[in-house]
Amino acid sequence: MLIITATVPQLLHMPTKIQVIEEGICPDTFDDKHLPNDVHIVTFTKDGKRQFDAFRAYSKADIFDEYYDKLGKANPIHSITSGYGNIRPNLYGKIKNKE
Repeated sequence: MLIITATVPQLLHMPTKIQVIEEGICPDTFDDKHLPNDVHIVTFTKDGKRQFDAFRAYSKADIFDEYYDKLGKANPIHSITSGYGNIRPNLYGKIKNKE
């Protein structure tokens, strides 16, 4: 008889896959020339006020997961836009996971 066991990672202790660049930005005046081109701008509502944050991430799904867990259903995520930054991500460095 063959018994296969697998280790399931603890979801509460897994590092995130996004890196905070700047919170509470104004997208019209955000200076992204010195940033990698995997920077995303997240538009969301928190406490009735529309806000914007800049993050690095491998995918938009990673950002959505973090924000949905952080904000919940009462504070909607309006958009996650990409295309910011001018430096190739591999030249800028890896995304630093917070733990």
